[in-house]
Amino acid sequence: MYKKVILIIVTSFLLLTTPTYANHTNITAVIEKIMPAVVEIFSERNPVMVDDMQKSKEQQGGFQFRDKKQDRSKEPMHHGSGFVISADGYVITNAHVIDNVFDGNGIVYVTFNNYEEYETELVNYDIESDIALLKIKDNNKKFPFVVWGKTPEVGDEAIAIGSPMNLSFTATFGNVSAIDRLVTRAPVFVPFIQTDTSINPGNSGGPLFNSAGKLIGINTMIISSGESVGSVGLGFAIDGNYAQRIIERLKTGEKITRPFIGILYRPVKKDDTIYYTAGQGAYIDKIVERGPAHNLLQPNDIILKVDGKAFKTKLFAVELVKRKPNTKIVFTIVRDEFIIDVELILGEK
Repeated sequence: MYKKVILIIVTSFLLLTTPTYANHTNITAVIEKIMPAVVEIFSERNPVMVDDMQKSKEQQGGFQFRDKKQDRSKEPMHHGSGFVISADGYVITNAHVIDNVFDGNGIVYVTFNNYEEYETELVNYDIESDIALLKIKDNNKKFPFVVWGKTPEVGDEAIAIGSPMNLSFTATFGNVSAIDRLVTRAPVFVPFIQTDTSINPGNSGGPLFNSAGKLIGINTMIISSGESVGSVGLGFAIDGNYAQRIIERLKTGEKITRPFIGILYRPVKKDDTIYYTAGQGAYIDKIVERGPAHNLLQPNDIILKVDGKAFKTKLFAVELVKRKPNTKIVFTIVRDEFIIDVELILGEK
């Protein structure tokens, strides 16, 4: 009898003190799968020697002039997010997360959600695309990594994982608000995925996933209102297809250069041509002298296709940067209401 009473008491105590968890859902299973491939990034700049600081002050008459752009590159510590893209430890983040060590004066280390920490080497970076490639300094271990997904559709579910406001490995949820978004604070050839998934300072460089846990973008910036520095539902991730092309080039160690054709253009209007299609084509206003298009394209030409493919006007620059400088490109154009093909060699900038 006493044994039964004791057993009942012990069982009741365990039920009261043992934490209970909800059963796995589809989304929690996805988070469990992808979280190990996400990292927190710390970019630590080596301290400046006292003699160097004194010399700098003397050169400036005892004053420290502040240049906001330069100041950020000299900050002692940057913090952001990133993710592993291969088992051998290649890591992606935003270039602006680690730009304080671009001159080689510092280290970048990554921390996984199981608290493992590794130093990395900077392989390459592209400031204009805001993408940096790191490599974990451990050749004897295989790391969990993300898998790239397809271009999402507006309305698809989205998941952001990162370390906003120093809150390590935070997962937030929302939807894709727009694709192929061009943002005024970024070059016209970098397409973004817009999302209402909450993204804040510290999320930079982290992954944006679809609901299946496939990578679709690199979280990079937000637009805030008023004096707010936090999310108002306007987050932007570098499009995954664009990012993959840049990353493959970064792996080669090459400095990223981009093509140009030497034209000024605008959207096509109804009155420009009988071949008008809303939102497509590029009307040439001006040809840059001695540029690649000089003596080949003309003002008033209308570009309808690039290498046989029609394009949206706003994505003309995005289409061009898919190609490398000094390679051939064919434009299908309208000139005096005749359709002709013009071939030229892309320049380099």
